[in-house]
Amino acid sequence: MKDTAVSPVIAFMLLLMIIVSFISVLNAYYIPSLKQQAEVQHLHSVEESFSKVSSDILQVLSFRQNITMKEPVELGGGDVVLSSLRSSGYLEVVTNLQEKPLSHISISLNSNPQPIMESNVSSSRILYRPVGNFWVNQGYEWRDGVLNVTKGNRKTYLDYTDESDKNAGDDTKRYFQMFAPRIDLKSTPQTIRIDLLQNEETGRNRSVSSNGAATIWVEMKESSQRTIPLEPTNTITFTFSGSDEDIVGFKSGVNQTFSQWSNNNQSIWESDNFTLNIIENNQNDYPNLTLAVWNLSVIAG
Repeated sequence: MKDTAVSPVIAFMLLLMIIVSFISVLNAYYIPSLKQQAEVQHLHSVEESFSKVSSDILQVLSFRQNITMKEPVELGGGDVVLSSLRSSGYLEVVTNLQEKPLSHISISLNSNPQPIMESNVSSSRILYRPVGNFWVNQGYEWRDGVLNVTKGNRKTYLDYTDESDKNAGDDTKRYFQMFAPRIDLKSTPQTIRIDLLQNEETGRNRSVSSNGAATIWVEMKESSQRTIPLEPTNTITFTFSGSDEDIVGFKSGVNQTFSQWSNNNQSIWESDNFTLNIIENNQNDYPNLTLAVWNLSVIAG
């Protein structure tokens, strides 16, 4: 056998070994590193989406207008040029996490026990959980105004340290206080408008699982309204009940509003223990009572 015939074979085998070694290093180290980096960017995008959703919810609670806001959420990620395989994600929206609402508000007129308007405020949650993640099993949870980072069954505050329970608790209270009834009492013309607000269980599109994109819809809409003419000696009574009225804290806000207007000498109402009493005046100009209920709904789709 001639040496000239052997040398090309050896050279080809050496070249093949180099190519195989390069591909092995590429698959073992470089591509996983790229996919981890892409997954980190994906999770950062999910975090930004949850922060925007939290801001959207606070905005629509402040506006109390018929409005819809939406935020896209990338459920999957981690795809790179050399490997298009993507992880997946699970997005879930749950309203009324407990059997009973945190606060139930009913408004009744005079001695009639049947309420003329009522609403419920419940605890709610938006959850993102990764599936087949290329980095760490990190998800996100928005619950009652506070953002959390989750890893399996564990979670921690996104914006606070573990020692900042009070700050997170204050954010939750501020979130629920935005559901407080708004009472607008005007002397000229004599009108009383009461807006109730509740978070609504839509019963549709509550969860989605995919490796593509999803959308979180935040919607505020007026679900009902009625106007009732009032007369002297009419009473408007607020009744509060629920599983955790202390957290929601609506009573103090309503009392403060009542006190503000009952001290106005030009008003034709006085307050006592969550009750507005319409009293006679010289002009015989008594207000109409307008009641409205607003629904906050969050939908994943």
